[in-house]
Amino acid sequence: MGQLNELEKNFIEEFQAAELLIGNSMTKSALILYSKALFALTDYLILLKYNKLAKNHSERFRILKIKEPQIYNLIDSVWNKYTDSYSKPSNNESVNLYKTTIIGVIQNEKFSEKIKKIVE
Repeated sequence: MGQLNELEKNFIEEFQAAELLIGNSMTKSALILYSKALFALTDYLILLKYNKLAKNHSERFRILKIKEPQIYNLIDSVWNKYTDSYSKPSNNESVNLYKTTIIGVIQNEKFSEKIKKIVE
């Protein structure tokens, strides 16, 4: 349960930090933190449901594609926004897309009350 708690804590911290950055019009940094929050969230879900912890993005995507295709499709649809942030400016549309994706994943799965509460 220690690793699950750590992933929950990581998600909350990264999501809240992204929210603060948005409030200061720092969209690129916010997008990166929303991305990290989404990865922590999916790692939490994989650990909770399948007692596995992905070692990297490739393994995370492979597990999701096989076991959680709906979530995989959501994440796959926003992945390029994250990779684009390496070399391009981010915009509010990309940031909102990530936030909406996070909320959608949370609403359709079983997560802790702390996680659910953070996006209300």
